[in-house]
Amino acid sequence: MKDYLKLAEIADQILGVADEDDDKLVVLLDELDESVRFDLINSDFLNAHQVFYYYFRTEPEEIVTDRLMLEPASSLKNGVFIDEYGILELYFTTRNNYPEIYIYDGDQELKSFVGKDAYRKAVLFSEEYDY
Repeated sequence: MKDYLKLAEIADQILGVADEDDDKLVVLLDELDESVRFDLINSDFLNAHQVFYYYFRTEPEEIVTDRLMLEPASSLKNGVFIDEYGILELYFTTRNNYPEIYIYDGDQELKSFVGKDAYRKAVLFSEEYDY
C-alpha cells in the first residue's frame, strides 16, 4: 500500500478502536491485510512500543516502554536502543518484517535474536553474559 492518506485513515481508525489497549491493537493489526499491516508497522503512524508489543506480546520494563513510546515505528529500521545490562546494549529493529533484538558490547554486535521470542532470549543472554 503506497497511499499514505489511506494508510493514515486506517491507522486513525484502528487506534481509535483500540483506545490505548495494546491487546486490542494486536487483534486489529492481525486482522489487516499483511501488506497494510507491514506498512503501518514501518510507518510514523504507530510508535515503536506498539510494534514491540505487537511482535513480542509482552510489556517490557517501564523505562523500555517509555523509550519506545517516544520513537516512531519508522525509526525501527535503524534500530532503537531499548535497554542495557552492564556493558551490553540492546537494540530493537525490524528487518524484512521480522522483529530482531541485537546486542552490542559497546564496540561490536555480539549476538542477535530474531522472531517472537527474540526479546526474551536477548534479555536472558544479557543477564547470563560473562563479563
